[in-house]
Amino acid sequence: MSEDDRAAKAARAKAMLKKRQAKKGGPAAATSPGVASPTSERAFSPAPPEQPVDEEKRDLGDLFSKDDTTEPTSWLSSLTRVETSPPPPTHNIPAGSGSNGNDVHQLLSSLQAENESLKREVESLGAAKIELQQLQDSLRSDHAALKAQINELQSANSKLQTDEKSLTSERDTMKGQLSQLESQLQATEASLNSENAKLRDSLAKLEASNIQFDHTVASLKSERSSLEDKFRGELENINSQLQQVQTALQVEQARSEQLQEQITHLETEKENSQQTISLLVSEKAALVSDLERFSDVESKAEDLERLLSEEQTKTGSLEQHVEQLRSEIRDATARTERQLQLANASVTSLRNESEKHQRRVKELEEQIESDDRAERLEVSLKNTQERADELEFQLSKLKQIHADLKKERDDIQSKLQTQDDQGKHWEVQHSKLHEQYVSIQQQLSDVISEKDALIEEKSSRQLEIDNTQKALSLLQEKLSQAANELASNTRQLQTAHNEAKIAMRRAEDAERMQKDLQTEGTNLMRSLDEMRPKVVELTDQKLELTEKVDELERVISGYENNISELEASLEDAHQEKEALDNHWKQVISEREKDKTSALDSSTELQKAYSDLQEELNSALASVKTLDADRTRHQQEAARYLQELEDLNERSAAQKDELLKLRQELAQRSTEQEEEQDFLERAQNEIETLRQELSSKEEELQRLRSPIRTEAPRSLDDEILSSVKQQHSLELSTAQSQIRSLETALFDAEARSHTLTKQIAGLEDQLAARPPVRSFSPGIPSRPSSRGARNVAEQRPYKPSALSRPAFEQNLSPETRHKRKTSLSMLKARMDSELAVAAAKANVTSSPNSRALSPVSELSSEKLNRSMSNLPHVIRPQFLDDSHIFWCSSCRGDLVIL
Repeated sequence: MSEDDRAAKAARAKAMLKKRQAKKGGPAAATSPGVASPTSERAFSPAPPEQPVDEEKRDLGDLFSKDDTTEPTSWLSSLTRVETSPPPPTHNIPAGSGSNGNDVHQLLSSLQAENESLKREVESLGAAKIELQQLQDSLRSDHAALKAQINELQSANSKLQTDEKSLTSERDTMKGQLSQLESQLQATEASLNSENAKLRDSLAKLEASNIQFDHTVASLKSERSSLEDKFRGELENINSQLQQVQTALQVEQARSEQLQEQITHLETEKENSQQTISLLVSEKAALVSDLERFSDVESKAEDLERLLSEEQTKTGSLEQHVEQLRSEIRDATARTERQLQLANASVTSLRNESEKHQRRVKELEEQIESDDRAERLEVSLKNTQERADELEFQLSKLKQIHADLKKERDDIQSKLQTQDDQGKHWEVQHSKLHEQYVSIQQQLSDVISEKDALIEEKSSRQLEIDNTQKALSLLQEKLSQAANELASNTRQLQTAHNEAKIAMRRAEDAERMQKDLQTEGTNLMRSLDEMRPKVVELTDQKLELTEKVDELERVISGYENNISELEASLEDAHQEKEALDNHWKQVISEREKDKTSALDSSTELQKAYSDLQEELNSALASVKTLDADRTRHQQEAARYLQELEDLNERSAAQKDELLKLRQELAQRSTEQEEEQDFLERAQNEIETLRQELSSKEEELQRLRSPIRTEAPRSLDDEILSSVKQQHSLELSTAQSQIRSLETALFDAEARSHTLTKQIAGLEDQLAARPPVRSFSPGIPSRPSSRGARNVAEQRPYKPSALSRPAFEQNLSPETRHKRKTSLSMLKARMDSELAVAAAKANVTSSPNSRALSPVSELSSEKLNRSMSNLPHVIRPQFLDDSHIFWCSSCRGDLVIL
């Protein structure tokens, strides 16, 4: 039946119910009380509850729910049986009504039985549906699990493929690393050779510098020997420490050998069961040794990076220098271009002027014959020619300057080209070093990643093997369960399908019976008014059941489609599993082949690694010795540089002191020069005074001769005496001036001697300082020796050591000098007194027998004055101030002449 027929039947049933209700309401109102109406059976059955329109539509899932079994879903369970309450007495019942009631009761009982059977079938179908849903869910979960396992197998396959590729790439990288290590070994050997050559050159330079400084640094050999003893002691301590370290290393090597023996024993025990693990362990050991090697390579890379940074700084400075040179060249070229432009402009202007002048000359030559200004024009022409000559000379100078500038530009360009070439060379070296650094870093990262990858591969492969075995066992079990469940599900579906067909047949029989009942119900319409709504409900339930059956058929068809799809997916999964098993077997066989080849290559690599390790150990030992020598030389050089810095500081301080002393000496020398000038002026004055004294003495002698002859004293004698007194006063003033000049001279000499004494003390302090080693050839010798030499050369009156008496050897040169000057002055005084005595003995003799000292002249003049004043015998006065002599070298002593 189609849905349209069902809808039409439902509409007919509703229309019939409405008509019956209308008829029922009409006769009830029109019947009279005297007419007996037949009793309706509605009183014996409860009225069905009025349900809303929305509750007529029920969900299909409610039929298959377990809660429907507890609550009644149809009106049959709510009906009360007719037999429980006897019907009321009927009046005027027709004859055929009893048989019709029995038929109706039988029909109702049959319908109720069919309804119950349909209920049971619906419940069984609901349970089957629930089981099918559960089975579908389990199949879906199994399908998802199979898909996940297939994906895992595919990922494992991809991992195996990547592992194969990584192993091949690792083998290639190991080969490349071997070649790189060989090249690095060659490079390290070359660098070691170059460093050895540099160290030898530096040692040769140091030896040459030591040979050069042996003459100047003889006093520092003792310190050097003490330092060498210290260094030897330190080296012995270091050697003892190295021996201890070597013994500890030997102990550790013995332990490591024992551990290696234990490891080999364990590996021999596990070779049968864990061949792959032993291979991975050996690869791990090789990688650890590679890591140790690469740590050394990393240290070298750090050194290379440091050198690279230094080279970068150098290249940066060179680039800055190149940019400066370029800017200078640009400025020079701009200047030259400006000068050239100016020269060209001046040349063009000069040419224009020369052309103008030539035209003017031609015009003037034409006007010369007729014009009187020929001479002036000739003069102007000469001036212009001279100016042209000057301009040509300037042009030649400009050309020379231009040529010089061109040469300078060419030189600067050549220098710039050389600088560019050097910069390019440095850039190439920088790029090479950077590439080496990047390659070394990549090698390190590759080795570390390879190590980690191998360790992870070891664990992951074991886990994958276990997981794959477990997954295969689980998949086999699930496949067997799924096959059993599919078989049981197919059986259940077939039984449910058969039951649904039976239910459909019963529904069709019920429809036929309903049609028969409808044909027979024309006579029973009056008695079945109460049954019609129930019949309508039954038809509705029947329609719902048919709809449910159709839906169940659709669900069953969907389940069948899902089951077919699942079977197809299972077949595909089986095929994929078989393909994966085959591929896995192939991969395992290829992996075993690769492992065998990798074992062979690893043995070869281990042999090569052992050879390289021995070479590297020897090279590292030589490098360590060279590093130790280099560090020792660097320490010595640093110490020498520190000493040189100290010497430089001391020499700078001494230079500052010497500069101050020289400035003081220059000031003192200027003062001495001023004092010498003053002394020269004083000596000149003394000489003039001597001349005046000699003239006065001559006059006195001339005047004395007539005084002795003539006895009586006249006016002339008085005049002469007054003149003599005046002369004596002048002589006394001159003598006082001479004494003041002598005191000034003595003070100046005393100051000069104090200055020389201070200088000698400073020189003694400089000489008393401890000698300091200096290993730098650029440090000059001590300037104090030169200063002392100059001061010693500047010292006047330095007596020789051979002419000194024995008691003067302990005196300082200043005291000896002062004593010598004091004795010379004392001798001069004594000579003056001797001259006075000689003058007393020879009064009439000539006064030309005076001494060279001005003091003797003064004393002789005093003698003459006293002789002229006193008529009695003249004798010198030894107790006046002029005869007291002060010795500056003595302390508190007076020498009285």
